Amino acid sequence: MTQVVIETKQLTKYYGSVRGVENLNFEIRQGELFGFLGPNGAGKSTTIRLLLNLLKPSSGQAFLFGKEVQKNYHQLFKRIGNVPGELKLYEELTGNQFLQYMNSFNGKKPLLRDELLHAFQLTDQDLGKKIKQYSRGMKQKLGIIQAMQEKPDLLIMDEPSVGLDPLNRNVLYDYLLRFKKDGMTIFFSSHNLAEVEKISDHVGLVKDGKFIALEPIVELKKKMVRRMEIEFFDNVNPESFNLPSLTLVSHREKHFVFNIQGEIDPILKVIAKYKVKNLVFPEPSLEDMFMTFYQKEKQ
Repeated sequence: MTQVVIETKQLTKYYGSVRGVENLNFEIRQGELFGFLGPNGAGKSTTIRLLLNLLKPSSGQAFLFGKEVQKNYHQLFKRIGNVPGELKLYEELTGNQFLQYMNSFNGKKPLLRDELLHAFQLTDQDLGKKIKQYSRGMKQKLGIIQAMQEKPDLLIMDEPSVGLDPLNRNVLYDYLLRFKKDGMTIFFSSHNLAEVEKISDHVGLVKDGKFIALEPIVELKKKMVRRMEIEFFDNVNPESFNLPSLTLVSHREKHFVFNIQGEIDPILKVIAKYKVKNLVFPEPSLEDMFMTFYQKEKQ
């Protein structure tokens, strides 16, 4: 059995009378890539700040590597790389000075610094500039590099892909998958469903500070509500699509809109019987995902 790296027990944080998170209970084991998913204001950043000892819980406990965060963070922080949300850097430092400064806190060798700088295309010229001259994307890349440069045991990232262009997002994803393969534990928050689906093993869906789902991504995908729009060349009887996994949302002449939950193979076999003019099958939206679980809770 692999080690439990992150554990929370009834973790709760209130800001006065306003709920941040409430009674969060979860475990993340070594080598897992955990996606923490939810809309803005759901409690993702609050949870991360509690794990990093930046906030004191109202009640409950958080543990990293089996040790309570509040009592042991002076030891634990040396094993953690962190990319905070709403990243703010030391604007008067150069990029190079910033990386060296952040590395000085634990004294570990920045084994991956040069490799990461090359991968994220930050040049010596870039590193010689003051951070206040950087674009948003360059600042985000620098923040990611400082978190990864020592190859920590645990990587905690709050919406790390915000501000990155598609090329650099893929560089980030490739490194996260590589680190996971090497046994690193990764906890990252996002409001981007496609991002979480692409790289995570397990996912927690949080709404209003509470979990509405906590399970492997494979199981979650089976419950996703996906929208399919089809236009046929000829008229088709709607009763042809009487399948348990399919709900007819709208039908206008030769144009159909369905909600799909579960396997799509049976649906494709029915569609294949007809001549299709157009088919649109977009990524499921976060709103549709949440509605699936809300409806389940109300039943």
